[in-house]
Amino acid sequence: MEVTLYEWLIVSSAALIVFYLLSRKYHWSKQVLIALFLAINAIYLGWRAVYTLPTMNTISIIAGILLLLTEIAGFLQSIVFSVISWKPFKRKHIPLSEFESLPTVDIFIATYNESEDLLKRTIAACTLIRYPKNLVSIYVCDDGRRASVRELCEEFGIGYIDRKDNSHAKAGNLNHALTKTNGEIVVTMDADMVPQANFLERTLGQFTDPEMVFVQAPQVFYNDDPFQYNLFFEDQITNEQDFFMRQLEEGKDRFNATMYVGSNALFRRTALDEVGGFATGVITEDMATGMLLQSDDRKTAFINETLAVGLSPETYADLLKQRDRWCRGNIQVIRKFNPLKMKGLSFIQKLLYMDGIHYWFFGIYKMVFLLAPLLFLVFNIYSLDVAFTQLLWFWVPAFISSQLMFKSLANKKRTVLWSHVYEVAMAPYMAISVLSEIFLKKKFKFNVTRKGVQTNQRRFLWVTSIPYLLLAALTLVALVKVVLYYVYPERYSVNPDVLYINVFWVLYNAAAIILAVFLSFERPRHRNSERFSVDLQGVLHGSEAAVSFNIINISESGARIELDALSIEEYLSKEQTFTIDFAGVEGLTVKKEWINEKNGKLLMGISFIDPNLEQYAETIRVLFSEPVNAEIEKYYNKALLTTAMYRFLRRTKREDPSFHRQSIRKNVSLPGQLNIDGQTVEMTVLDYSEAGCSVQLNRSLRVDQLVKVSTNERELAGRTAQICWVRKKGRNRYVGLKFVA
Repeated sequence: MEVTLYEWLIVSSAALIVFYLLSRKYHWSKQVLIALFLAINAIYLGWRAVYTLPTMNTISIIAGILLLLTEIAGFLQSIVFSVISWKPFKRKHIPLSEFESLPTVDIFIATYNESEDLLKRTIAACTLIRYPKNLVSIYVCDDGRRASVRELCEEFGIGYIDRKDNSHAKAGNLNHALTKTNGEIVVTMDADMVPQANFLERTLGQFTDPEMVFVQAPQVFYNDDPFQYNLFFEDQITNEQDFFMRQLEEGKDRFNATMYVGSNALFRRTALDEVGGFATGVITEDMATGMLLQSDDRKTAFINETLAVGLSPETYADLLKQRDRWCRGNIQVIRKFNPLKMKGLSFIQKLLYMDGIHYWFFGIYKMVFLLAPLLFLVFNIYSLDVAFTQLLWFWVPAFISSQLMFKSLANKKRTVLWSHVYEVAMAPYMAISVLSEIFLKKKFKFNVTRKGVQTNQRRFLWVTSIPYLLLAALTLVALVKVVLYYVYPERYSVNPDVLYINVFWVLYNAAAIILAVFLSFERPRHRNSERFSVDLQGVLHGSEAAVSFNIINISESGARIELDALSIEEYLSKEQTFTIDFAGVEGLTVKKEWINEKNGKLLMGISFIDPNLEQYAETIRVLFSEPVNAEIEKYYNKALLTTAMYRFLRRTKREDPSFHRQSIRKNVSLPGQLNIDGQTVEMTVLDYSEAGCSVQLNRSLRVDQLVKVSTNERELAGRTAQICWVRKKGRNRYVGLKFVA
């Protein structure tokens, strides 16, 4: 009996899904899923190479070959990912007690132009690391040669190292520090990476093996990256770098191919001396240094624990600049330190390093995938020529197996769709980086990624978004032409089977392009330091009373606290400064920024005023050295692209950050009027304080307008106010007013 295409398609797809569900239920080996994925995709690519290349003209033939080569390159990358993920690997912890005598340790904090607030945070955390004080030395390696940084080091009682020039950038800075110190183990920390108190306890024991030369802990980020922050998707997706830092690095460790990522790493000084110190002549000195150390069968290790946390780039533009530097640096590495020619590396080490360099060509590959359907729909340039049913026959099983395999191996640290979004959002710039670095070989100036960005305005990155706006415009034109194909079929000569394929393709790409455009809307970052949700108790002391409180969230510069004592409402309104005790921090002076009543309790925002060194260090201990918050470890949770789009459209808005609550806010429902440019508008006051109020009305208003408030409430009558924010809900408008007179 002959099986039809649709019957085969339904049966094969259903079989894959059932196989996957059974593997989850009965804990079948992941190796079986990987083998199934590789086999199905190899069959698909073999069929693609023989049957789908267009032959109508030279341009179409070139487009078809490029598309096929791109798919083959992606399959090769998936093979390496399968090798890394084939067998789970977890390195065994070795305690410090295994040492006969503890080694001396030098901690290098490399800095150039990072803010001193970031640097101070890292210094304080380094002084809190649990290790005998006589065996550990901390040095700030300052390529900015700042007198204020030298004074900061003197204040903390640590070493300060500078040099006459900035030759070889960070690598030169670290190599200079090696000549000024003598610790047996060298730790490199970036200025924004804050180590936990147990950093050495969890890593240093690996050096009991005399062949161990460097140990890497992951870079974990406590702030939201632009994908999380600009899309209002902080609680649904992880930091974009988590997949590499936590998943791929652990897999590489099984093959002694852990990549040095520039920070949170420990080195045996004698091994660094053997390879001439940190590698120079390339932008990504970290990758090159790790590769040199792994030659000649030296051992390395990866400790997959959160032992230090730092800041990822906070703006989309800064993220693209950082990845441009990494991309160029990887290509420079293969030019100067070709892994294939390096003696002492095993075959698998060479393969993994070449794959790491090959990864950065994703920009070119993704641009091929983005442009192929647009070339067909807009310019009638074919990149494949095949019947729709034939393509489904081979492509659907390959697509489903890819989804299932990745879902099984990614441990909720990445999804296929979000990988697509990340690559589309960076593809145009990474493609330019690769091509210019290969063919132009232009000298690239090393630039430190900005950290600790603080902005008060929402803005659109017009220049950055140009490639995505062009892609979006072409996508719109393509969809319009699709409609014309169906409305006026007699006017257009097009293969309907290829049309179906490209319509699906362009819609799939459109979702990622839209999100890339959304990313270009930079949200304001009002706070000068990240704030963490916690549950801590403390005591607030004033001139007349002491009140217990709970800390709801906290940063190194302030906190939001909750108090039960409504009876002292008037007292808290009058007082402006207090002292607080919490979690080992004693006598810290704070300023009341705002206070509000909610559900029978008082919420108060406080800022810390000039904490002394001990108070500051204790605050850093609470936040970073012995963290009490659980927000750092995140996973992909219901992370649908449609949900991300909806949340962005629903929540993006303009607000005036100058509107702060400075006194108790009372919830009311008072009728009144607003006088706007001589016109009177009915409204209802929802709450008010000495600083302002929020109202409900039916008319559209604009931010920054001046209005006059009229109500029967004596405290509000006749007040002039400025509109600070406007929100729409149904037919109603909700407006925030700040009193100006």
